[in-house]
Amino acid sequence: MTLTRDHVPATAASTPRERMLNDMFTTALEGGVGYWARCSVYRWGIPGENGRHTEAIDFVAVLHEMGDEEDEDAAPVHVVDADVIRKGIRRMIQRGGWNQYISASLGDIIGGHYDDLDFDSITADLVVQFGLFGEEKYS
Repeated sequence: MTLTRDHVPATAASTPRERMLNDMFTTALEGGVGYWARCSVYRWGIPGENGRHTEAIDFVAVLHEMGDEEDEDAAPVHVVDADVIRKGIRRMIQRGGWNQYISASLGDIIGGHYDDLDFDSITADLVVQFGLFGEEKYS
């Protein structure tokens, strides 16, 4: 189920897999997608005491593609949530043929080795692109 752009996270990420999905999301939003998209909504956690947040599994972001559009309001808009991240991971695994670093990251995800998992903003960006577009649209 795709969340709406107005969704406010309320469910804590309670398993290692859910925390990995949140980490992939935040890595993409904080370091990966900024060269092709502008983010207007970014909600990754549940606010807590003293300004501390708890990672959420029902995270959401709204991205506006920054393509050749003359009118920014006409740019395609995408909602990114856990379903997009899951779909992106599945599609990247199906495609295969990645460099050693990305292949190792995907292998650890397949094997459930979340404690040893290492991925970077490039990998997270690709996960979002494959989740949204089914391919690497921007490089």
